[in-house]
Amino acid sequence: MKPLPLLILILACAGCADIPELEGSEPPSVKTSAYPRLIPLQDVLGPTADPVSEAAEVEEDLTARSEALAKKAQALQNAQVN
Repeated sequence: MKPLPLLILILACAGCADIPELEGSEPPSVKTSAYPRLIPLQDVLGPTADPVSEAAEVEEDLTARSEALAKKAQALQNAQVN
């Protein structure tokens, strides 16, 4: 059996399901409770990063790693195999 007709059959059966109403099922304490205190998102995230200086740091790190890998590659090229 192909998957598409089976999927259609399953979705049709799911559409016939009786879903209970949720209105009135919450306890009274939920209705009388206070909303949580909202705080600004910037206070949670902290100071913003400077993209220019951050990019420079990443570039320096990648350049250093590239040079180290080039040195390792050169050493492997020059290695004597016995």
